[in-house]
Formats: sequence, C-alpha cells, structure tokens
Amino acid sequence: MKRVITIILAMAMALSICSVAYADDPQKPTSENITITPGVSSFKENSGTVNMSFNVDNQSDSPIKLAAVQPTGGFIVSAAASDATAADNAGIVEIPPKSKKAINVTATTTNNGDSAGTLNFIFSYKTSEDVYDVVTVQADNFSVVRTPSATEAPTEETKKEDSEFRIRTSSVDSNGVCVLTPSGDYGDQLEVRLPLTCTNGYVYDLKVTPVLSNDIEKFPFDIDLVDYTLSYPGSIGRGQVVEFLYHLRLSKKATVGVKQVDFNVTYRNDEGDLKSGTVSLFVNVRKGLSPTSDKDTTTSVPKLIIESYKLSSDKIYAGETFDLEFTIKNTSDSTNLQNVQIHIKDAGETATIVPASGGSNTLYISKIGKGQSSSQKVSLQTAPDATAKAYTLNVDFSYESASTNAAHTANETIAVPILQKIRLKCDEPTVYDDVSYLDSSTSMSIKMYNMGRSSIYNCIVDVEGNGLKLEESYFGGTLSAGSTLAADISVIPSEAGDIQGTVVISYEDVYGEPGEERLPFTLHVEDPNAGMENMEGMEGMGGEGMEGGMTDPGMEGGSKGFPWWGWVIGAGALGGGGFFGFKKLKKRRARSLEDDV
Repeated sequence: MKRVITIILAMAMALSICSVAYADDPQKPTSENITITPGVSSFKENSGTVNMSFNVDNQSDSPIKLAAVQPTGGFIVSAAASDATAADNAGIVEIPPKSKKAINVTATTTNNGDSAGTLNFIFSYKTSEDVYDVVTVQADNFSVVRTPSATEAPTEETKKEDSEFRIRTSSVDSNGVCVLTPSGDYGDQLEVRLPLTCTNGYVYDLKVTPVLSNDIEKFPFDIDLVDYTLSYPGSIGRGQVVEFLYHLRLSKKATVGVKQVDFNVTYRNDEGDLKSGTVSLFVNVRKGLSPTSDKDTTTSVPKLIIESYKLSSDKIYAGETFDLEFTIKNTSDSTNLQNVQIHIKDAGETATIVPASGGSNTLYISKIGKGQSSSQKVSLQTAPDATAKAYTLNVDFSYESASTNAAHTANETIAVPILQKIRLKCDEPTVYDDVSYLDSSTSMSIKMYNMGRSSIYNCIVDVEGNGLKLEESYFGGTLSAGSTLAADISVIPSEAGDIQGTVVISYEDVYGEPGEERLPFTLHVEDPNAGMENMEGMEGMGGEGMEGGMTDPGMEGGSKGFPWWGWVIGAGALGGGGFFGFKKLKKRRARSLEDDV
C-alpha cells in the first residue's frame, strides 16, 4: 500500500510541474491585449483636416512596433507627430510591454466641400516575431467644414504655369495600365485618353479644356462642339490618377505624322488658390494628307511623305532590337525624285533609340517616280534603361527634282512605344518553425525584389500542395520599381510527415498580362496526438495481473480493482515525465515474479 501511495504522489508532482511550465508561457501580443482608444479631436476650420489623438495600450508581455496608421472614409494622413507614422508609412513606433503611448495624427479629407460622419483609423503593428496584425479604431462622429474660395476667372498671372503647378500627364491610368498614343487615319473617330496625376498635396475643382486651333498641325480634329471642358467632381491626392476621355474625329485635312495636342488645366489647391497650367499628349496620324507644300512663283515643290509604317512587334521592350518598316510616297503627279536620302534619329535630347549593331539609320533610294511609293526597313535598338512610354523618331528626307536638279528637304515623325520587362526576384521561403504540427498554423516569410524599371501590379501570394492551405490570403498590391515586399503568411497542414509545398506569387504587368513565380518548400509535420494513441494499450502492460486492475506482488493475495482515478493520474504522469518511474516499477515487478517462480 505504501508503494501505491508513493507512486500516486510522484504522479501528482509531475502534473504540478507541467502546470507550472504552461503557466510561465508569456502572453503574446494579440488584438485582445492591444487596445487603442481615441482621445481628444479637433477640427481646423476651412481646411478639411481633423487632428486626432490615440492612446495605445500594450498589455502583452512583448513589445510591439506600430508600423502604419491609415484613416478610412475619404481621408488621408497628411501629418503626424514625430514619433507617429507619416503619410508614406515610413515611421515605426515601438511600444514596450505593459505600457501606454499617445499618438497624434492629422488626417485630411479628399472630398470637396463639407464632410461629416464616422471616421475609422486602421492601426497596423507587428510583434517581435514580425507577425503583423491590425486594430481598427472608430472615432466619434464629426463635422469638417471646408468652404472653397469664391470661384473667379483665372487672372493672367494664374494662367501661367508655375513651380506650384501640381498636375502632369501620367503614362498609366488609375488601374496602372499603360496609356498608348492614340493613332488613326484622317477621318477616323479616336478615343483620346488623358490620364492626369497629382504631384503634391491634393487638388479639387479640376477642369480640363483642349487648346482649340484652326492650325491643323496643332489641333488635327474636327471642331464640332462649343465647349470641350471636362470636370472632375471630387478631389485627388498626391500620386492619385484620374482620367479624362474625349471622342474626337481626325479632320479629313489632317496631315500624316505625330501631332502634339495641348490641354489647359485649372484647379484649386488645399489653400483654395486657383492654379492653371498646360499639359500635352501626342496623336499619331498614320495616314493623312501631305503637309502644306512650299511654293515658289513657278512651280510647286514635290513632297515626300510616310504613307504608312509598322513595327516588327506589338510590344517593344527596353534593350531589345526591332525592325521599322515604312513606305514613303512621292506625292507629286508631275515630277520624278532622285538621290533620295533618309535619316532616322531619336527626337529626344538623349538618344533612346539608335541603329542596331552593324546597322545604319541612313537609307538611300536612287529614284522614286511621280505618284510612286517605295518600301524600306531599318533595324533599331532601344536603350536598356529606357522609361516605359512612347518615343518619337524624326525621319528627315533630302532629295532632288529629276527635271531641275533642285534640292529639297522634308520631315516626318513616327511614334514608338517602349515597355520595361518584369524582373521579379524572390528569396527562398523562410519557415520559422523547425517542426510544424497537424492542423496548426506555421509562419512563413517570402521576400520579393522588383529589379525592373516598371511597377508590378496586383501581387498575390498563395500556397499549393496536398494537405496545405493558407490561414488567410495575402494581397501585396503594387510593387514599385526598385522596391521590396516581405509577405508574411501562415500555412496550416492537414497531413503529417514531410509535406512538399509551393509558394505561388502571381502578378500583372502594365498591360494586365499575368505572370507568376513558384517557390518550393518542405514542412516537417507531426501529429501531437500520435503519442496518446499508444496509451490505449497500457491495460495489457504487466501481464494478466494488470487486466483487472494494478497488482502489487508484495501485497497478500494481490490487490484487485485499482481505482479508475489512479489510472488517470498515472497516464498524466507518464505524459509529463513519469515514464522512467513506471519502467523502474515494471522491473521490480518482474523480479518479484521470478522469485515467486
């Protein structure tokens, strides 16, 4: 009996040790022990801004780092305290365990006029293990008054573009898709897209009007409306892109070539001041009339024009070689042309498009008859560091009249859109846990680098593999050129063993064309309940004497019917470290049985 009591006491002590071990586990940061409450708020009249204070209370046992503060409901972070997060989310505030910190944030409405309602702030933080989480805080109802200055006609001074002009033409639309130069033949209806972006602060009362002209070279469209002014109803902040759409018909008098079309832009800044400036886009007339011929007193000058052209590829990437095929036409119906020289060069200050290796940008044609055409081809090379946009090539002609040997010149232009290839580099997935457990999350991190010169859009991180799923989907959004992105994900295995998986990173380029990167990884998964299954066979341990209950050979006649609660305590002790005591008891029982024999 003393031996039984001793065993029970040893098992109870093992259980108490296990309980202490679990109790010492530190409290990790979660949304339950991280609280953020709004404090005092104030509103600046006629500014559209609201100043908010927040009390961040970290009651966990670990420090947290406040990484971002983002308001919702048409507001942006315009300013923050020195220890808080700025609008670009560059600052990081550390809050020690069991401590509080006050954070002050200034938010500005992106809506025009008065604003009222409930303002939410989303706080993003990460733990010492770089596990990210968010807390959403609802501020009190508010009313922000912003009364724009009385509208007035722009003065001569404000009509001039100055250093504070905040609007420029964007190369991509609001979805990040590259906007190409509108092209067509004379008489065609064109869809002219004018994407504009704000370069600083925010603006409102944005209006756009094309600069109309009777000069067909400045405005190659039919003028059939009294007013072409378009307006944007709201306001736009820094980096935001809005698009204005015009449907214009190329005039039947339009001449072939690339034309610059100007647009007047007016807006009001965050101080209510009226600003104005000019932006431009280019329109390519592929087929049109020849430019107006110079004339002398006796005869007209014969003209050479580019009748048509095409590129060897619809998509030309920076650093690649491409062929330009074009057809030139002698528009004169009375004069043959001879000694025709063609020189092609980049119209920019810095040559982005040059002749391909071993090639030439100068062509020679001995003769082009009156009204006849000649097709030519030239190989060109684009610079590897070329910015993704449309470039202009100047095509210069020099030639002679066959009848008079008089020398003449002419000039045409060709638009060439250049793109940047996607160059996404990814590190191997980092698995933070040496051992994963069945149906429990395992933290992983994947670091991505945009090595290209063009942004990558709609980045999504997913996981493939039998018995693997993500705890929560990950959306990385836009990865700008030269930037990095660390994707932290949690994987839940549903099978035990060495599980082979693949991290799949999908994205889109500026055209919306999909791409992906695949990164293999391995998880060693264990089933925490596997050891408990072996406990089911313990009833048979020790032979026949244990089937009806634990038996002690030292007790007279043996003791049958050991209580059920003794088995429960014994099983717990075995799981918490009592296994060696059980083996010792078993050896002693074996020796006693041998002595009895």
